[in-house]
Amino acid sequence: MPTVLIADDDPDHRELMALALHRFGHEVLVAEDAEAALCAATYGGIDAALLDVRMPGISGIELCGLLRSDPATADLPIMVVSADVGGNRIMAAMEAGADDYLIKPYHRAELGARVEALLLRRGRAGFKPSTVATAALLAARAGLKPAGAALPAPLRRTA
Repeated sequence: MPTVLIADDDPDHRELMALALHRFGHEVLVAEDAEAALCAATYGGIDAALLDVRMPGISGIELCGLLRSDPATADLPIMVVSADVGGNRIMAAMEAGADDYLIKPYHRAELGARVEALLLRRGRAGFKPSTVATAALLAARAGLKPAGAALPAPLRRTA
């Protein structure tokens, strides 16, 4: 059973993510700040990490960079999970080494699918996602209208 580390300073977010991941069959470790998450990750036994951007002290993006710079955690699959998409946060996370960026709010099924994709990446030796391609995909997703949003009227052609 894969073990997923959740680092988020909001206890409600930690609980909701942990509950969802338990239902998907994962063991979950939770950390309320980046320092606790860094300690847990370096101790070992973690198969993937979900990091919130805004945490007291070290941000999730900075934590991602620290994890990537340590040989013991350099290959750990990392997904940043945040409502913060402004100020080029997605690009900053990808440049720090994140494998994925999930925007809050999200559907539980999407969380499960993204975590499964992270875990598959870990199983493929030598697999490194293209940071630029992944960042472009995430930026495009962020720009899409939410489901159910009104679409603009189609253009009419006149000859």
